[in-house]
Amino acid sequence: MYKKQILLGLVYFLGYWVALPVILILLGNEFFPHQLQSWAKLAGAIMWPAGLFFSMLSAAYMITDGRGAPMSCCPPKKLVRCGIYSMCRHPVYLGYFFYITGLSLFFKSLGGLFFSLALSALTALWAVLVEERRLLKKFPEYREYKRQVPAFIPKKPEKDERCPPLFFMLLFFVGHIVSWFTWHIRFEKDDKVPEEGYLAVANHTTYLDFAVVIYTLGHFLSFPVSLFHYERHKWLYRSVGSFPIKRHEPDVRAIARLISYVRRGGRVGIFPEAERSWDGRFLGFKEGFEKLLEKVPKPIVAVRIEKAHLLFPRWAKTFKPGKVYVKVKCFDDPKQVEEFLSGEYVSSDDVYPSYKGVENYVYRCPKCGSIASIRSKKTGFYCRECGFSMERPTAGQLWQIRDENKKALQLPFTDRADLLDPYGRVLKRGIRVIMNKSALEYDGKVIKREDVKAFLVEGRHEVFFYDGKEIVGFKFKKTSALLWNDLYEKFWR
Repeated sequence: MYKKQILLGLVYFLGYWVALPVILILLGNEFFPHQLQSWAKLAGAIMWPAGLFFSMLSAAYMITDGRGAPMSCCPPKKLVRCGIYSMCRHPVYLGYFFYITGLSLFFKSLGGLFFSLALSALTALWAVLVEERRLLKKFPEYREYKRQVPAFIPKKPEKDERCPPLFFMLLFFVGHIVSWFTWHIRFEKDDKVPEEGYLAVANHTTYLDFAVVIYTLGHFLSFPVSLFHYERHKWLYRSVGSFPIKRHEPDVRAIARLISYVRRGGRVGIFPEAERSWDGRFLGFKEGFEKLLEKVPKPIVAVRIEKAHLLFPRWAKTFKPGKVYVKVKCFDDPKQVEEFLSGEYVSSDDVYPSYKGVENYVYRCPKCGSIASIRSKKTGFYCRECGFSMERPTAGQLWQIRDENKKALQLPFTDRADLLDPYGRVLKRGIRVIMNKSALEYDGKVIKREDVKAFLVEGRHEVFFYDGKEIVGFKFKKTSALLWNDLYEKFWR
C-alpha cells in the first residue's frame, strides 16, 4: 500500500504540476501583448514560486497532521486546522492557482493564462460544491470549521502551540526529499502509537536524531533544547517549536511546561541521556528522569535508533550517507522504556565509513601514551609521536582504547583554553587551565571540587562547570571535551 501511494503521488505530481502547466504554456506562447510582457514576467516570477511554496507547506500539514495526502487515494484521517489550514480551507488549490497562473504570465502565454483561470474557477467550484460535502459527511466538526475559516481568501493564521510551525513544515517537507539521497531510514513501529498527547523517548547519538524521530513517527514533536544551544540560535529553535531547558540544574518550569503540554494533547520528543553518546553506547537515564515518565500520560513511546552513530559520530564534523534502523514500542512502565533503550545500537564488530575527527575520541596514543598526538584520516588514525597507526578499527576496538585511556589519566592535568560565558561566547583567549584533585585553577581564579554542582559537555571541545551561582565554560585548543569528561568522572564525581 505504501509503495502504491508513492507511485500514485508521483503520477499526480508529474501530471498536475509538470505536464498540465507545460500544456497551458504551449497553448499561447508569446501571444501576450508586447507592452505588458515585462510586467507579466515580473508578476509570474513572484506568483509561481509563491504558489508552489504555499502548496508544498499545505501538503506537508496534510501529511503530518492529517495523516493523509491531498489525493483521493489517501485522504486525511483527521480534519486539519493547523497552520495554513487556519488561514483558508483549500490552501493546496489556492497555491496551485497561483502556480499555473504565474507560469502562464512568466512565459507570456496569453492562451495559457485564459485556460489557467478557467481551470482555477472549475477547481474552486469542485472544491466548494463536491469536496466539501464529502468532508461534512466524514468530519462533523467541518461545519463549524467552515463558518470560521474562509474557502480561498486567506486570513491571519491562528496560534496553537500544538500545531506545527510553518518553518518546521518546510523543513519536514525538504527533509523527506533530502533523506532519499542521504540516510535511508528503515523502521518497525508499534501500532499502539497514539495520534496525540504522548512523550517520545529516544537514545541520543547524533545531531540528527530529532529528524529521525520525526520522520519515523510522522508527527510534529516539540523538543526541549539545552539553554546553551537555544540562546545561540534562538530564532531557529523558536521557528521549529522547540523550547529551552536548563541542564545544569533541575528546570522545574520547563518540566512543568512539558507535562502540561503533553496532557493537553501535545507531542514532545526528549533524549533522557541529556547529551549525545561519544561511541554509540547508551549513557543511561539522567538522574530524576524516571519521575518525569511517571507523571506524563501513558503509553510512553520509546524510539530506539540504531547504526546512526556510525554515520555521524559525535567526534566527527560531517555525516555520511547510509542506512539507519529504528524500532518503536509503547510502554506504560518507565523501567521497560529504559530496558528497551539500553540495547546495543552499534555492534562491536562495526566499522565506520570515515574516521575523520576520531582524534576527538582517541585523545591519547594507545602505544606511547602521548596526549593530543593522534591524527585522523578517512581509513583510520596514527600517532605523530611514535608512528603507531590503526586501519579501520572496529567500534569494539575504539571502546577498548577509550576505556584504557580513561584508566591511564592522571592529575594534575594542564591545558590551554578559551574562557567562555554560559552561552559559549568567548570572554578571554588562551588562558591556562589546571585540574587537580581538589580544585580547578584558571585565570587567577579557583573552582573547588566540592562546590561543583554540575559538569556539562557541549560539542567536541567545550565543557562547563556550575558551582550553584555561575557557569564557567572552556573551549580547549588541543584536547577534546571527552578527555575532560573522563577526568571529571574518574577524579571528581
